[in-house]
Amino acid sequence: MVGAAAVACTGGGAPPSAKGPVPDDVASHLSVEVAQGREQYAKREIRLEVTNDSGETLTLLSGALRTEQFGPSHLTKEGRTLVLRPGATRAVFVGLGQARCADLAVVEEAAAPSATITLALGEGDDLGPATDVAVDEVDDPVGHLARNHAVDCSAAAVAAGADLTVDADVPVETRDGELTALVTLRIERVDGGPEVTLDRIAGTTLMTNADPGGDASGWVGPDLAGQGAGEVVLAVVPARCDVHAVAEDKRGTFLPVSARVGGVRQEPVYVPMPDTARSDFYAFVADYCDWPE
Repeated sequence: MVGAAAVACTGGGAPPSAKGPVPDDVASHLSVEVAQGREQYAKREIRLEVTNDSGETLTLLSGALRTEQFGPSHLTKEGRTLVLRPGATRAVFVGLGQARCADLAVVEEAAAPSATITLALGEGDDLGPATDVAVDEVDDPVGHLARNHAVDCSAAAVAAGADLTVDADVPVETRDGELTALVTLRIERVDGGPEVTLDRIAGTTLMTNADPGGDASGWVGPDLAGQGAGEVVLAVVPARCDVHAVAEDKRGTFLPVSARVGGVRQEPVYVPMPDTARSDFYAFVADYCDWPE
């Protein structure tokens, strides 16, 4: 689960403490695991969850991820000092670096990631010096890094041939007595880039196909016929009407687009709505679902 942990003291102007740096026998009892929630996925952020299986109380200061799949990570929540007691787990939040893609395709299985975690012995006003602990193997049991990497590399492959954007406005009309929102996806071809063909736009937690004869889980075939002219108009109705679904929305306004690049099928890429379109869509859901003013 954990590789050999090396210890190195970092510099700084902190006043001297009776405590020393984190010793090797404490560092070797630290483990790190990658985690990611819905709210982090949209921001390409992960959590490095640090577990302290030593008998010492530590303070977690920061951390960094190292992996073949991405460039250098960056701390997204700076200035946090978290007490890490024996047996406890606390998290460092880091943003993923730029994905490293081989020829615009997902690279083969990468070596296990590693991390550098910065800690100090003690807590509160009684801290030892900040110490960098190298954890040679970081667990990723759910495959968060592989999933993020596949999506990033698919997005790079698609972007090499087409720029996908959602219109800033979402007009609403009545079709067969039902309010229907029209969400427009623009496809601007890249000169000299590979051919990009849209195969499917999936529904989301908030959006579904308004056509009763269409695919209830998304838009395929005739729904995507306009892509040759650079415009796909999706007829949309809400997938649900409970208020909390919109209030807690994280990904419901990202269009999941499945495409082929040069004939090669890619992982879905997620095209966000601009803020104005998102506002229009939320207002449409309120009207469609007849929410009280």
